[in-house]
Amino acid sequence: MLDVLAFGSVVIDNVLVVRKFPAVNETVQVDKYRYTYGGAGANVAVAAARLGAKSGIFAVAGSDFKKTNYEKHLEKEGVDRRGLIPADFLMPRSFIVSKESSDDQILYYYENRKGTAKKLFENMELAIRLGNGSQVCHFSTGHFEFYYRLLKGGRLKSVVSFDPGQETFNYPYRVVRIIPYVHMLFMNNHEAKRIKELLKIKSLRQIEGPKLLCVSLGAQGSVILFKGEVYRIPAVRPSRLIDPTGAGDSHRAGFIVALLKGYDVKTAGRIASTVASFTIEAEGAQTSLPTWEKVVRRYEHFFKEKFPQPQTSWEETKRELLS
Repeated sequence: MLDVLAFGSVVIDNVLVVRKFPAVNETVQVDKYRYTYGGAGANVAVAAARLGAKSGIFAVAGSDFKKTNYEKHLEKEGVDRRGLIPADFLMPRSFIVSKESSDDQILYYYENRKGTAKKLFENMELAIRLGNGSQVCHFSTGHFEFYYRLLKGGRLKSVVSFDPGQETFNYPYRVVRIIPYVHMLFMNNHEAKRIKELLKIKSLRQIEGPKLLCVSLGAQGSVILFKGEVYRIPAVRPSRLIDPTGAGDSHRAGFIVALLKGYDVKTAGRIASTVASFTIEAEGAQTSLPTWEKVVRRYEHFFKEKFPQPQTSWEETKRELLS
């Protein structure tokens, strides 16, 4: 059985690091450029594998998946690839303009969005089979109509985690349709505000469906709501600030893996913050992902305490999430 099955995408990221974002009709010098492996689904799967979890990915892999050595990369990282669906069109590309201590600007290119959707729906039964062979199914930026059809039927028996990301603004209706069917919902503060507007609620506590909510606040850390409690988690300081691309994905992976290892929600939040701190130390979402041993050392250094032993069990946390 897999620990984590990540639904999303495999993407070639083109990361451009700048000192300032360009205005309309303005040319800005790029300080650094890097071609890296990305895609929210793959980012989560690789991050979880680095932390010692058995992870897999469910996504459409384009015709250039092998030519770019992405397949060898996932094989090397130990990611289960049974859920990768071959296609005769190119993988998506993202162009990420990154400024230090700031949010990213992202341009996204799909070679064949309709073809991607067709491939996913043709492999619905594979998604159900792999999903039910996993402890946690994590859904990130991808094809939300497919996600909705998959989740609405109640055919997945695993814990469902959802991080809608920028799709909260691009496809808001599709995002709010999925929320009632998930157990853990991740978002940043901008997305949280938009979701409250869409659902016409004043507090995130009014969201129906997910038992656990996590709101990332960038340099201010994160807030986790679970079982009536509010946990405020500080952002762990990285050794250097280079590129925030993928920090949210590694945070989600760190949190899920920590829960699977038997840590309580507060400690899992701290571990997730520690994992995310590594991601922003290099260009690219998967470039500087840590092992569990590295996480332990940085956790102890930042929080000034010995790394704790698991305080509960995954089975207990799972029951609380599914109840």
